[in-house]
Amino acid sequence: VNAGFQIVGTWPMRTEMGNRSNSLSANTLASSVILVCRPRAEDAPAGTRRQFLNELESELPAALDHLTREGHIAPVDLAQAAIGPGMQVYSKYSRVETISGDHVPVRDALIEINRVIAEYHRREQGELDAASQFCMEWLQQHGYAEGSYGDAELLSQAKNVAVESAPLDGLLSSGGGRVTLLRMDEFSSDRPLSGGMTAWEGCMRMAYHFKSEYGQTVEGAADVARALSGLDGGVDSVERLARILYDYFDRRNDSSNAVAFNALATSWQDILTRMQGPRSDRLV
Repeated sequence: VNAGFQIVGTWPMRTEMGNRSNSLSANTLASSVILVCRPRAEDAPAGTRRQFLNELESELPAALDHLTREGHIAPVDLAQAAIGPGMQVYSKYSRVETISGDHVPVRDALIEINRVIAEYHRREQGELDAASQFCMEWLQQHGYAEGSYGDAELLSQAKNVAVESAPLDGLLSSGGGRVTLLRMDEFSSDRPLSGGMTAWEGCMRMAYHFKSEYGQTVEGAADVARALSGLDGGVDSVERLARILYDYFDRRNDSSNAVAFNALATSWQDILTRMQGPRSDRLV
C-alpha cells in the first residue's frame, strides 16, 4: 500500500512440506500468502472510514459467495483469501481517514474485514433449517456441555421446533432437566440412515467419516449425501454448515473438530461426484 499498489487478491499457497524437520515439533508456517497487486491510480482519491466500511459490507459478501460456492476454497484458507477483496476496497484509495482526519491503518482495515466475514457466517447460519439453527445456537451458547431444559425449550420455541420430537430427535440427549448436544463421534456409522434428516445431522454424519478411523471418507460421506435428497435448502446447505462449524471450532483452537469439517468442505466436489454413482458396499 505504501509503495502505491492496490491489492486485488490474496491466495494461500501450500509451499511448505509437512515433513520438513522444523515442523515436526513446532507449530510453524504451513503455507504462504501470495499478494496479487496492480499499480494504484496516481489520481486515486482519499476515502473516509465510512466509505470504506459501506463498500466493504456491500462487496465482500459477494466475494465470499464466489470463493466458497464457485471457487470451493478450503475453509482453512478462506480468512486469508478474503483479505484480497477486502483490501482491494481499502487500497484503491490513496488514504483512508476518520472523520477527524486521522489515518485508518491496515491493521484496523483487517479487523473490519474479519468482522464482515463473521457476519457472513451468521447470515449463512440464518439460511439453515430450523433444527440446524437451534443446534448451532445451542453449540455457541453451551458447547457440548449440559444446559438446562428450560433454556432448550425457550430456544426451540423461538425456532418453532420441539426439543423431544422430530427434527431434533436424535440430535440431543435429555434427562433430569438437562440437555446435551450430541458430539460428532456419536453419529457413528452403525446408526441407520433415515429420511427427513436435517443439515445438522447430515453434516455430523458426513464429517464423522473424515474424523473417525472408519476409513471410508468420501465414499461414506457420499452415501449420507444420497439420503439428503429432500433436505430443505438442498444438500449444499451441508457444505455451508461445515464451513460455519469449521470457523466456530477454529476460533476456539479445537483442531480435532475443525480439521474434520475442513476436510468435508474441501472434499465436497468429490462427494457430489461420488453420490451419483452406486452406493458403497459398506455400512454408513
